[in-house]
Amino acid sequence: MSSSNHSSGRRFGTRLTSYAPQLGPIVAMPGVMVVVALAVAGPRISETASAALFAADWSQPQTWAALLLKTGLTALSFLAVVVGGFAGHSVAGRNAVIPAALGGLAATGVQAGVLAGLVAGVFAGVVTLAFERVPVPPRWRGLISKLLFPLVTTTLTAFLIVGVVGQLLNDLSTWLHGELATLQFENTVAAGLVLGAMACADLGGMITRTAIGYGSVELGGGDPSKFSTLNMTMMAAVVAAGMVPPLALSLATLVRRSLFTDGERTYARTGWMFGAAFLPEGAIPFTLADPLRVLPSSMAGGAVTGALVMILGPTSRTPYGGVFALDETGRPVGFLLAVAAGVLTTTVLTVALKSLRLPARSTAKARPSGALATSA
Repeated sequence: MSSSNHSSGRRFGTRLTSYAPQLGPIVAMPGVMVVVALAVAGPRISETASAALFAADWSQPQTWAALLLKTGLTALSFLAVVVGGFAGHSVAGRNAVIPAALGGLAATGVQAGVLAGLVAGVFAGVVTLAFERVPVPPRWRGLISKLLFPLVTTTLTAFLIVGVVGQLLNDLSTWLHGELATLQFENTVAAGLVLGAMACADLGGMITRTAIGYGSVELGGGDPSKFSTLNMTMMAAVVAAGMVPPLALSLATLVRRSLFTDGERTYARTGWMFGAAFLPEGAIPFTLADPLRVLPSSMAGGAVTGALVMILGPTSRTPYGGVFALDETGRPVGFLLAVAAGVLTTTVLTVALKSLRLPARSTAKARPSGALATSA
């Protein structure tokens, strides 16, 4: 019985992650657009992009940079919709795509992130499969199967994401924000550790945004003569930690190529740019392929980086940009050392955890290049 359940779980995992390689180009394109924008116009383009587009002087490189930045960031913000649709299709086929994608849109609306989009897709797929087993009179089959069931599925999925997942994430974020406000004065290293783990927890979702928002608010709060250095150091902890997952996972594909699929290795050639630009979303394809190993490894590396930043004391005056904002960073050597330590931590943990299932991957070379190993 347990063997049968394990086999079913692996088949489900295979279906669920079968679309992760296709997400690589979808994630990479907007990421490259953001990187090019930062390279052309610098990190402050994030503050002036709207004004540049409103003026729309297309003879200026800053205008094109603003266009690339806005388009890239908008595309990244809707990845939950894409992930939801893919997950729904992998579970229940074409009938689940629309409810799953709309569930992902609900996740975007509450800023719950890609992982909530994945939950929406899986849930919509499971509900769709359940409805397909409900007997429907032939004369009502078209109306009920094509309209009523998808409508109910979409409503239930939206409720799950907004009313349950979104509310839980919001409560968690509020609690974390309150705890950080106390922790930063009691133990700055612990505060950096928590902020670093948060920056990598959901790859651009609500918890990551909470960490970024906390650092950003702290930049302008309190008595500048007393708090400004601490506040900018906490912002540096968030930025440095958020760079870790894409950089580390791209490095891991070089360290142990056999643990990754062809699709993952191909994506890694551009995935490192996400880390350089402080875009945690760059780790999404790796995470969807193996969430139980990648997410803990990423959070551990982020925590190491956040704690080291608080020890080494680099500062950041901006909540975006990554290495493109090094001129806005105090003690940049310490900043880069903290990032490197986190990258090494995540790389080692990822390789170690993936190696634990290496015997089960002995047939990997016989698989099609687009296939993914299951997330056991």
